[in-house]
Amino acid sequence: MLFKSKISFLIVSAYLSLIFVGRSFSQQTTYLDSLDGKFALQFQIDRNFSLSNFQGTIFSGKYHFSQRDAIRLGISIQLADSDVETEVNRLDTTTVDNSKQDDRRFDLTINSQYIHYMSVSDNIAFFGGIGPFFRFFDQNTERLITENGIDIKRESERNGFSTGIDLILGVEWWFHKYMSLSAEYGLKFSYWSSDDKIKDDAIEVVSKTNSFNITGNHINFGITVYF
Repeated sequence: MLFKSKISFLIVSAYLSLIFVGRSFSQQTTYLDSLDGKFALQFQIDRNFSLSNFQGTIFSGKYHFSQRDAIRLGISIQLADSDVETEVNRLDTTTVDNSKQDDRRFDLTINSQYIHYMSVSDNIAFFGGIGPFFRFFDQNTERLITENGIDIKRESERNGFSTGIDLILGVEWWFHKYMSLSAEYGLKFSYWSSDDKIKDDAIEVVSKTNSFNITGNHINFGITVYF
């Protein structure tokens, strides 16, 4: 654990140094200079140039509070409540088996980063960022199975959370005063904790998971629209 802490500290220090040392770079007048106080929406560019969410399914955007600094936010929410009924007719008998299943799910993810733009040339800027993320989820499933006239009830529950820090590096190109293309990648430091319970008429199984991970972020290639 001490080794992991030292590695994490060195990586964080390196990224922070890259972010803040950029203030000493020579800068020129670009579209970036006009973005102070502006909001933006961000979209991921997928295959065949289709658009999807950048880092949030219901919102993904940023706010520039200076010419070289911005706050980014992405929010994803999933709510689901489904009922499934299944009936099985045995062709060799008159027996009918059936099952009813009720699923309920709630999932919330919030991503945020502080972004600092460093060297700028010909409306292309190099940037670095750091920020926390948080995810909470809760899922419950109830299933009633009838086999040979016997009812069997099964329940499962799963809930937990994940939190950590994103470190990102990337480039952004302004091809228009109000639009830009960007590409980025980075590191993710995350802690994961979950509780699982499975219960029926005969047994109850309870398990708990805790883990710490350092992984590479997915490469994001997106388009940003400013207003």
